[in-house]
Amino acid sequence: MPTLYDVVLDFSHTWPDKLAVLTEQDGHRTYRELAVNGGALAHQFRTRFGLGLGDRACIWMQNRPEHIECQLGIQASGLAVVPANPEWSDAELGFVLNHSQCRLVFVEAERAERAMALAASAELIEAVVSVDEAVDGALLLADLIGEAPPGAGLDLPPVDGFVEGSVLYTSGTTTGRPKAVSASPELFSRGAIPFEEMFGLTHTDRSLVVTPLFHGNAMGGVISALSRGASVVMPRRFSASRFWPLVDLYRPTYFLTLVPIINILMARPPGPHERSHSLRVMIPLGCAPIIEQIEERYGVPCMDWYGMTEAGSGTYTRLDEPRRPGSVGKPFEGSVLQILLPDGSEAPVGETGEICFLRSNIGFKGYIEDAEATEAALSGEWFHTGDLGYVDEDGYLFFVDRQKDIVRRGGENLSTIEVEAALRTHPSVGDLAVVARPDAVLGETVAAFIVVADGCELPSEDDLRAHTEGVLAPYKVPTTIEAVDELPRTGNGKVEKFRLRQRFA
Repeated sequence: MPTLYDVVLDFSHTWPDKLAVLTEQDGHRTYRELAVNGGALAHQFRTRFGLGLGDRACIWMQNRPEHIECQLGIQASGLAVVPANPEWSDAELGFVLNHSQCRLVFVEAERAERAMALAASAELIEAVVSVDEAVDGALLLADLIGEAPPGAGLDLPPVDGFVEGSVLYTSGTTTGRPKAVSASPELFSRGAIPFEEMFGLTHTDRSLVVTPLFHGNAMGGVISALSRGASVVMPRRFSASRFWPLVDLYRPTYFLTLVPIINILMARPPGPHERSHSLRVMIPLGCAPIIEQIEERYGVPCMDWYGMTEAGSGTYTRLDEPRRPGSVGKPFEGSVLQILLPDGSEAPVGETGEICFLRSNIGFKGYIEDAEATEAALSGEWFHTGDLGYVDEDGYLFFVDRQKDIVRRGGENLSTIEVEAALRTHPSVGDLAVVARPDAVLGETVAAFIVVADGCELPSEDDLRAHTEGVLAPYKVPTTIEAVDELPRTGNGKVEKFRLRQRFA
C-alpha cells in the first residue's frame, strides 16, 4: 500500500502548483514543493545518515509546513515518525527519545538547545535539526534539503518490508505513563477513507487544522486532505480570537476538533463570521452531549465518531440518518466491531461489554517494550479497546465508559460519563469530572470534581439530586463533591482521572 508521500508525489505531477498547505506565518506550500522537499530529506536520511527500516525520527515543533515535510521525508525513507507534543517538558521528551530510540530530532530554533541537551544523554540520536533558524550545534533543515541533488528522492523505489510507519505516545489518562503505540504505514495511507465516506471529501475541499500535529485528530485533518489532493489550512497554534477571521480568510470546508477547543469557542460572545462561513461539516470529537448546541449556534452539521490511537477510526454518525441520542454511530466500511463479554462471547444486543475491533483491519502493531499490555490488547483475533459499550438492534454503538473509570458501587456498575452528562446541565457547573472513591462498605462511591461557573457557588448533594431527579437514580448522584480551579488534562484535552482518583489514595 502506498505511503502518504507516494500519494503527495502523484498529486505533485497532477497539480504541481496547487496549494497543499496554507499558513498565516510560515508560508504556503504547493504539492510540488512538498514532494521535492520531502524527497530531498528522504535522500539525506538514507545517504548522509545511513538510516532506514527500523530507525525512528522525532518531530517536536508547533504546526508549520516543515512538520509535514519532515513527516513525508521520514515515511519516504522507511523510517517511523515519532510526533512529540510541543508543550512537553524536558523530562517528558527525554523519556520519549530514549524509549523510542530516536536517531534524529526536528525542532524549531527556540527548542533546539533543549533538544541538544537531551540528545547528549540519549544513546542513539545522531543530529538535532532546526527547521527555521540556524543554531550552533544543530543542522539546518534548509541546508539538508539544499545539499541534496536536484530531484533527489523523487524516484525513490518503494520501501520493501516497511512495517512501522509511526510511534504514537498515548495520553496516559489511566496510569499517568504514556504507552508507545507502534503503528503500520497503513495508518497514514488509509487516512482519507473514513472522511470520503463520512461527507464525500474531494480535492476541492480544505481542511482546517488547529490542534497540534502530534495528536491523531490533527493528523486526521492533514492526512485526509493530502490523500485526496485537497488543501490544509494550518495556523501555527489555536487562537480563539483569530479562529473565525481565519475561516473567513482561507475558506476551509471541514474542521476536526476536540472538546477543549469547542468549549473555548462556545464560551465566546457571538461574532460576525460564525454564521457566514465556508464550513460544510464540523467533526467535534467527544462533543456528543452538546452537538445540537454547536449546530444551532454555527449553522453547520456536526458529526461525532468513535476511535482511538491504536484502532484509528471505528464508528461515525451519519449526516443522512436521524441522530440517535447517545450513539457514536455505526462502523466505517471495512471496520468490524464486536462487543465481547468477559468470557469472550459476543454480547447480546443492548448488553454492555468491551468494544473490540478486528485486528486484521487496524494498523496497530503493539506497545513498545510492554509485552503485557500488548498481549492484553491483542487477544485472539480482536483488538480490545478497554472501553465499554453496547450496540442496538440496528448496529449503532453506544459508548458507556472506560473500564477503569466505571464506578462499582455496592454491586452496581455506574458510568461516570452518564453522571457527568446529567450534572453538566446544572447552572453552577462550569466543568466537571466524576470518578470512583473507595468506600469500606460499598466498595466505591461517586465523587465529583467541579469547576464552579462564574458567579455561582458549589452545588450540594441535595442540589444535584434535585436537578437530576428523573434523570439519574439517587444512588448515582455524587456523595463527594469538591470544587477545583481546573481539571488536570493531557495535552489532548482529556481529563486525567487517575490524578483525581489519587486524591483518595
